[in-house]
Amino acid sequence: MEDSVLRKIKFSPAVLKDFFDIKVREMCRSCKRFGSRATCPPYVESIDYYSTLLPTYKYGALFIEQFKIDDIKNWERLGRESSQAIHKEILSFRTNLISNGHHYAIGFTAGSCKNCEKCAFPCRFPDKSLIPIEATGIDVVKLTRYVAKIEIKFPVTTEFYRVGIILWD
Repeated sequence: MEDSVLRKIKFSPAVLKDFFDIKVREMCRSCKRFGSRATCPPYVESIDYYSTLLPTYKYGALFIEQFKIDDIKNWERLGRESSQAIHKEILSFRTNLISNGHHYAIGFTAGSCKNCEKCAFPCRFPDKSLIPIEATGIDVVKLTRYVAKIEIKFPVTTEFYRVGIILWD
């Protein structure tokens, strides 16, 4: 993943209220991991919960990393590695915030948690797991366009993005 660049862009969490969409959460049902991860639907809180809670944080940062696909055969490996890489960045940032006195710090990652081969219920490592942004109902594509001025396009062909969020007080 030597060709990727991680960007952190600060934003006001108050804007999140405009980016919740029940259709985003509904798309989780078509994921092959639906119902198999403790950090994914149907095991996480409702959109109403997140749409009430998340905009109340004082500070936010969007983590965006772009990856080039050099060989479509490597797509699955690159997808997993990139997801784990941004997950690690978000956890590190959150740990740093907490150790510096920000007791309210929460992070969301790109895609489902991939910490364990087989997920346990409840999660064995809640301090190392993150909920996917999409599971909250946030439209990541629209949020990324608004905050970072980056247009994420589908289907993925030559490049893709991993996006994560940290919110804190």
